[in-house]
Amino acid sequence: MRKTWKGLGFAAISLLLVLQIACGGSGTKNSDAGASAPAESSGQASASADNGGNSGNGGKKIKLKFYDFHTEAEEKFFRGLVDEYNKIQDKVEIEYSTFNQGDYTTTKLPTAFASGEGPDIYMISPGDFMKFAKSGLMADLTPYFPEGAKEDFLPASLDAVTVDNKIMALPFELELLGLYYNEDMLKAANVQVPKTWDELYAAAKKLTTNKVAGLILPPDKGPYFNFIWYPFLWQQGGNVLSADGTKSTFNTPETAKALDFWGRFFKEGLSPKKLQAGPWEIDHLGKKEAAMQIVGTWAINRAEEVFKDVPINVAPLPIPEGGKAATDAGGWKFAVNGKSANVEEAAKFVMWAFAGDPQRALKWCTEVKFAYSPRKSVVEAGKEIYSKGMRKVFTEQIYDSAIPEPRYPSEVLDVVGDAMQYVMYGKYDGAKAAEVSDPKINDALAKANK
Repeated sequence: MRKTWKGLGFAAISLLLVLQIACGGSGTKNSDAGASAPAESSGQASASADNGGNSGNGGKKIKLKFYDFHTEAEEKFFRGLVDEYNKIQDKVEIEYSTFNQGDYTTTKLPTAFASGEGPDIYMISPGDFMKFAKSGLMADLTPYFPEGAKEDFLPASLDAVTVDNKIMALPFELELLGLYYNEDMLKAANVQVPKTWDELYAAAKKLTTNKVAGLILPPDKGPYFNFIWYPFLWQQGGNVLSADGTKSTFNTPETAKALDFWGRFFKEGLSPKKLQAGPWEIDHLGKKEAAMQIVGTWAINRAEEVFKDVPINVAPLPIPEGGKAATDAGGWKFAVNGKSANVEEAAKFVMWAFAGDPQRALKWCTEVKFAYSPRKSVVEAGKEIYSKGMRKVFTEQIYDSAIPEPRYPSEVLDVVGDAMQYVMYGKYDGAKAAEVSDPKINDALAKANK
């Protein structure tokens, strides 16, 4: 169940990728798809047969809806992609809509799909992956990879989106978690950067004031809530499910300890239960409303550009005594609605965007935001950038310990989230929460696998 991205210093990333590809690449089997893939020339695709050419639809363009949740520079990037694609071919016209991230997967997507008005193209997190895949809302993208493109992806990144030998989404970023902190606040309080759980708790306690939160953690139930908690479980060797994913392994001392550690921050007021901004926003540190925050690689660019006057730095997640470093490797995926009347056209856009010219993926991962690309060619092209500033900490101290975010059934996610809240709000301690949740996870698995 747990597969790390394998140990590597960043200098060896390229070599590792080559080895992984040599060992794990399955090869593109659909030569017709390759022949029809977007042509790339000097970073621009031509209006050739791969991208449509004449629609053969009486001159009328096929309209495709594309939903996501991005704002600011990220929204600008995707609007630019859509504008470019709409100009370089005359078969489809993509209409891009973006929504508040907090509402995106909880209300916007479910409501749209339930009403039969779901988008043709959308983005999905690992936490929601199985729910949508099992609902028929994700098309098999395997036939649409341009020739040779699959070999450019980390095998583990494609494994994470493969169901029944079908690649159900396109990974385009790998986002790792770290402990961000305000250097001045720690220095003023004579607090060293925490390396252990005990140090993290002590630091949060010392840094918490009536105006500053000691540590920002996500307080609300949902996939992101679980995403941030998993490393605390993994650092002790624990896990939610057995290696084959068929039964719960939740009722263990490791789970109890991780739940108690998590809940302690909320029960003692070191982590607020209500936030003014999303828990994924570095603004908590940028606005000096918090001293420490667990958040991902995506925060670096905003920290550097918007909050450049605030001394924000990052460190690996603290570990328990006797524990082992572990962090979560998440990242959104591009998906095509399996119930769309225009799966092929939607899939071609997705492939053009992030499986074609590496420069688009490089711009996304290094200029618009910071993330690791699942593609060898992109990492090679941007290897110097991965060693700049806070990126160097992720590359040299965190990347080795990354474990892909699990794609548990939504029913299992709910039970784990409940267990976390039981402890946060004092209903149970960690041991009791693990005990009562264990059979619920097995029931949830049985329900999900019907």
